[in-house]
Amino acid sequence: METLLARINEWGANLTCELAEIKAGQEELHKGQGELQQSSAELSKGQDELRTDMNTGLHRVKRQIQTLNDNILEVTAEIRELNVQVEKLEAESLAK
Repeated sequence: METLLARINEWGANLTCELAEIKAGQEELHKGQGELQQSSAELSKGQDELRTDMNTGLHRVKRQIQTLNDNILEVTAEIRELNVQVEKLEAESLAK
């Protein structure tokens, strides 16, 4: 009988020890999940900031391209005007 009780007590001690290990593992798991959620939130915040910065930068680039396009159109118009004037001058010089 004493041997049987000793065995039952040994099993109980083993089960108690294993339960303590499981609880410690669960606490560590919960801690890891909390850290993961925090990292995920920080990543989302960083992505939002990056998106905002990219949109701002792309808007600036768009305005610069529009300005360059306007400048090219002005230069093209001036070249056409100069060509017309050169043709007039050439026609006048040939008429003389």
